[in-house]
Amino acid sequence: MLLPYNCRATEVFLFSDWRLQFYGHVLCTIHDPEKWIKVTTTNFGNMNLDEAKKILDVEDIEDKEKLEAKVSALLQMNDKKDPKNNGIGSKYLQDKVLNAKERIDYELEQKQEKANG
Repeated sequence: MLLPYNCRATEVFLFSDWRLQFYGHVLCTIHDPEKWIKVTTTNFGNMNLDEAKKILDVEDIEDKEKLEAKVSALLQMNDKKDPKNNGIGSKYLQDKVLNAKERIDYELEQKQEKANG
């Protein structure tokens, strides 16, 4: 059973692996809910900042106009419903682009908080 660091399961459930993992996560959430809130709101598809910059092909994350232009262009390129794409597109790639955008936005928010606080 995989449990996050510093979480203890207070009871052992004799079910299949996925059920053990589920109940372990439930117990850890009860013990340390703030840790799970942080993990679930900062994951971004396990993407780091360098990968996000590569996906969006940007070096300077501070240039918001260029960042927005790249995101909208990549989303439009991978939209199956766009008539210019002739039904060719990828939801997976759109999700990667959105994860990259969210990751960069998170980094910008963290910089802003450090500057203000």
